[in-house]
Amino acid sequence: MRRRFKKIHRVFRVGAVVLALVAGACGSDSGERITVRVDYQHDEFATQFIRYFPENIKVHPGDTVNFVQDWTGEAHTVTLGTEVDKALSITKPLFEEWGDKPEDQVPPEVLEAYFTAECSLPVMFGCETGEPAAEEAGPPSQEEVAESASAVDQVIAQPCLIESGAVPMDGEPCPTQDLGPFDGTEAYYNSGFIGFETDQENVFELNLSDSISPGLYNFYCAVHGSFQSGTMEVVPVAQPIPSAADVNRQTREELNQMVDPFRQVYESASEGQFVFGGEAFTGNFSGLVDDRVQGSLNEFVPSIIETEVGKPVTWLMFGPHSISFDVPEYFPIYEEQDDGTVTGNEDIYLPAGGAPVPETLDSPEPIEIDGGTWDGSGFWSSGVLYSDEYVQYTLRFSTPGTYRYACLIHPPMVGTVTVTG
Repeated sequence: MRRRFKKIHRVFRVGAVVLALVAGACGSDSGERITVRVDYQHDEFATQFIRYFPENIKVHPGDTVNFVQDWTGEAHTVTLGTEVDKALSITKPLFEEWGDKPEDQVPPEVLEAYFTAECSLPVMFGCETGEPAAEEAGPPSQEEVAESASAVDQVIAQPCLIESGAVPMDGEPCPTQDLGPFDGTEAYYNSGFIGFETDQENVFELNLSDSISPGLYNFYCAVHGSFQSGTMEVVPVAQPIPSAADVNRQTREELNQMVDPFRQVYESASEGQFVFGGEAFTGNFSGLVDDRVQGSLNEFVPSIIETEVGKPVTWLMFGPHSISFDVPEYFPIYEEQDDGTVTGNEDIYLPAGGAPVPETLDSPEPIEIDGGTWDGSGFWSSGVLYSDEYVQYTLRFSTPGTYRYACLIHPPMVGTVTVTG
């Protein structure tokens, strides 16, 4: 449990960013359609944000909210309901107070309260309460991570409507997947994964019932938990609310708060230096993070590496990523079967082509991995690697050539290695 709470803090780099509720004065007629961005792919450098933009919205009964997702490799949902409100009423205040504290400063009773509430609903990556038996057994292996990633909880991945009663925790698809307009009385109302394949529209339309009662409703991502959440305030039709244009302006303001720190990090890394945890690093970077930002900068910096045959190339990996060469043309992260079942691609997470299997994964300490030598032919992949600190991954090349490589869980993240004799 303590390891899981630390992962929330360290992987997604939650900063103490306080975002104001939209305060517009313009009215709207019933049926107004506003847009909430889910995640965001920046056009200057590849980004991933575990956020909704804006986080807080104000609407009328009968309105429609378009949740538009940027596909960065991260699956997201829009999940509401009375059970969600109940869980987040506990987890959000705790996370706001303790989420940016070092692990050893978080009282055990806070962890217990947080995860008891968090685990009362289906969660994507598994959740345990009580004493952390998994921590006593040590970090998970790469095979265990791959197996976990491929076992997708269908309550989360597919649409799910529970009118009343307990939310199913067995991972099986919900009997009722026809959501209909949200009226605020449902126990659990889940979009399922917003579109993640090229032939799907990456939009979830949340239609509000004309009869929904005024009040504050929480929404969150069932994949990423309480720290990716927002609020929707429903007010009487006679009460003015921000216009769609006002909401778009607020979205840009909140996005800029996330993007500007990453721009500074990217520019510094492009000049050869990255500061992490108070320590300055130089070299080749695979992904970058910043304590002020709830997300990651998914770039190989520099994007082009020049080396010689037999000379080691080392990447410093911040956040979960892979180093993967000669990737097959179709290598999906998730797939939807004909019956609606969503499956994860286990091969993404495992080494391939002779790359070694690391002894541990998700370590609280830096991990050093010698990947050996690649001959320049066939699919070669480190598999997805991660440490709370960073992973140092080294690879040699035995054949001259120009080789494109990528991170398998972040599609925009690509680079090139040029090898001379």
